[in-house]
Amino acid sequence: MSDQLFMARQPILDAKRETIGYELFYRGEEGNNDKGNPRFSTSSVLVNLLNQVGVHKGVGNSKAFINISADIILTDILYTLPKEIFVFELSEHTIVTFQLVSAIIKLHGLGYEFALDNVSLDEEYLNNFGRIFPYMTYAKFDTTMTDIELLESNIQIYRQFRLIAQKVEFHELYETYRDLGFDLFQGYFFAKPHLIQQSRIDPKHLGVIKIFNMLQRETPLQEVANVFQNHNELSMQLLQYANSTDMLKGRETSSIHEIIDVMGHYRLTQWLLLIIYSKSGKYIDHEKSIHSTTIQRRIDLMLDLLRMIDPPRYDALEGQVRFLAFMSLLEATFNMPLSSVLDNFHVADTIKEALLTNTGVLGRLYALALSIERADYAATQVLLRTFQLTSDDVLTIIERHLYQ
Repeated sequence: MSDQLFMARQPILDAKRETIGYELFYRGEEGNNDKGNPRFSTSSVLVNLLNQVGVHKGVGNSKAFINISADIILTDILYTLPKEIFVFELSEHTIVTFQLVSAIIKLHGLGYEFALDNVSLDEEYLNNFGRIFPYMTYAKFDTTMTDIELLESNIQIYRQFRLIAQKVEFHELYETYRDLGFDLFQGYFFAKPHLIQQSRIDPKHLGVIKIFNMLQRETPLQEVANVFQNHNELSMQLLQYANSTDMLKGRETSSIHEIIDVMGHYRLTQWLLLIIYSKSGKYIDHEKSIHSTTIQRRIDLMLDLLRMIDPPRYDALEGQVRFLAFMSLLEATFNMPLSSVLDNFHVADTIKEALLTNTGVLGRLYALALSIERADYAATQVLLRTFQLTSDDVLTIIERHLYQ
């Protein structure tokens, strides 16, 4: 499996050419459009956006238009997603069943928005989708598949929606649809799909299944959080998901345990189910990622040092040390300065200061760990003195971590 993830986005603009949203597209391991089944494509895009790229980087303050499969709608997954961000597009191939209508009515009542994709004036299409028209906000027309004269004489059928013309490739086409009352546009005339690429952080499939099963058995969250300590990639995805959904808004956190407590059983279960769907049909028993290996080494080194430096506070600080180690690797993962990364996360000031200024016990501990990783003997000596230790005191720890 590639160590890179790919996803494409194309802007949706209004008549003033201001971006109101982006349609997000699934892309395979080499960035190509090798779609799997609809459920896999939907869940992969959601996982990539929420858990890895991040909503703020992926779409900013705009809407995220995502093709949604009917079987995802029939789960509880969408109820755990922020309704302010997403617009869920229903493909023209969707079969509208009684169960689907009921689910859409419930989601619509909670404020979730839907769009009809590749809308048609065909009688069969209208008979299938007519029942859910009252619960749709947008209707998207493929300009390459639409009879413009037929549309002009039947446009009143869709006047209740915000109309989006897609695959607009030249100015005259834009003007034609604008004059028909369309106020949103998408296509090469404005912008081609932009490929998003970044380092992939993939959790082990069996680890995800194990934690999912624990939640199904109503295992206490404290035990679940303890198991997360063995799954670094999953913990990093959880950090990004918490940031993407703004569920920590107004809160400061300093450990994975705190995030899991805020999520609770139900939301955590649905989040894991989404990851499971995104892995269905893909080869997932790949080697451990370099991110996971680096994190684990840093965690082990910092905990070994903490155990020697401040044994009485080990239990109290262990969770914060693990959290700090996760946060310290995000700079490389997202290819941005650490200060910018931290600005986008609701992180306790003690963690921020430790990472950015190396102050406090955690900051000096982190700086000491970095100096050992870099084999910087002079810096290691200076930092050890702040803890009233010498190189001989931690020689065993240094050798174990330098030569493992």
